[in-house]
Amino acid sequence: MRRPLILAATLLFVASFPLHAAEDPLEGMNRRVHAFNEAVRGNLVAPLARLTLRHMPAGVRRGAAQALATLGEPVATVAALAAGEVDLAKNAAARFAINATLGWAGTRDVATGMGYPRHAFGFADTACRWGIPSGPYLVLPLLGPATLRDASAQALSATALAQLVGSEALLAWSGAETFLGYAALHPDIERLQAESLDAYAVLRSAYLQRRAAACPVDRTIGDDAER
Repeated sequence: MRRPLILAATLLFVASFPLHAAEDPLEGMNRRVHAFNEAVRGNLVAPLARLTLRHMPAGVRRGAAQALATLGEPVATVAALAAGEVDLAKNAAARFAINATLGWAGTRDVATGMGYPRHAFGFADTACRWGIPSGPYLVLPLLGPATLRDASAQALSATALAQLVGSEALLAWSGAETFLGYAALHPDIERLQAESLDAYAVLRSAYLQRRAAACPVDRTIGDDAER
C-alpha cells in the first residue's frame, strides 16, 4: 500500500501550485476518459440502475443509501477536524451516534429532525480549507469529474481507509454508495445526455461551479481570473 500513498502525496504536492480552477489543459485526455465512462455507464451501470429502480422499493433504496451515508459520518468528522471546522465535526459525530443507534442501524436519518442536518464534508474540502488551489480539471475513470486537488485528497483518504477497514470492505462500501447515488439521479442524467449538445462541457461546468460554491479558494481564483 506504500506506493499509492507516495503517488497520492506527490499529486497533492503538485496541486499546491497556483493553477486556475476553470482551466482544462487536459481536455483531450479528459474527453477520452469521459467517453470511456459513458460507454461503461450506458452498457452496464444504466441498465443496472433501471433494474434497481424497477425492482427495489424506494424505501429500501433510501434506507440503504442512508446506512452508507451514516458510515461516512466518522470520515466527515475527521476531515472537518483536520480543516479546523469544529462545529461541523461535532455535527457529524452527533449524526453518527444518533443515526447508528436511534436510526435503526443508520437506515433512518433521525438526526436531522433533532437539529443535526447532514453537511457533506470530505478530505477534498479539508484541502480546500488549507488553501490548496484546485489545479486542473480531471475526469477520473469510472469516478467522473474532479480536480487535481480533489482527486489527490480522495486518493489519500482512500489509502488511509483501506488500511483501517480493508480494501475489499472499502471497495464494497464506496461502490454501493456511488451506485445508489447514480441510481437516484439516473433519470436526470439520461435527460442530460439526450438534450445536451456537449455533455462533457455541461458536467465540467456543473462540477466546477459546485466546488466553487463550497470552496472559497476556488471562488477567489475564479474572480481573479475574470479580472
